[in-house]
Amino acid sequence: MPLVIANRPETRIRCIPFPLLELFKTMAKSLQEHLVSTEGLARLAAHAHRLLVFQHTLETVLPEALRPHARVANFRLGKIFIHTSNSAVAAKVRQLGPRIATALTSSTAQVTEIGVSVQANPATQPKANDQRPVLPGNQQKQRLTLLAQNLPPESALKRAIERLIKVVTE
Repeated sequence: MPLVIANRPETRIRCIPFPLLELFKTMAKSLQEHLVSTEGLARLAAHAHRLLVFQHTLETVLPEALRPHARVANFRLGKIFIHTSNSAVAAKVRQLGPRIATALTSSTAQVTEIGVSVQANPATQPKANDQRPVLPGNQQKQRLTLLAQNLPPESALKRAIERLIKVVTE
């Protein structure tokens, strides 16, 4: 039964209750259920799952130091594509190619070829340190001056400390 909010000759507003329970039931499906519900998305979800299995297997085969620097990028027609963060890791992954292919073949699909390429990941590159170093305080400057005064006049260390004091005080 509709709920009448305003009932005037010139205006008639009605609220029809919507079955909210039915709406919540359709929203309660998980993302995985939505992905596998259509054919195109189901193939995509299966491919993504296969890549995750390959990545896990690759991490078990690689040495600990190489694991963060190599990742499975794609798998197509029996060829698996592995991206590495630098050329040294790529060379090592190529050396381990037969071992990797054996492990990946036994996991889910037949791997006939491994392609390794370098794809620098911005997250793995070192960050530039924009902070200036903390300069020595007055007490440290006084102790450096006292040390320089106690050294022999021809000492290279004395000249280096005096240059340091000069740079720090400017």
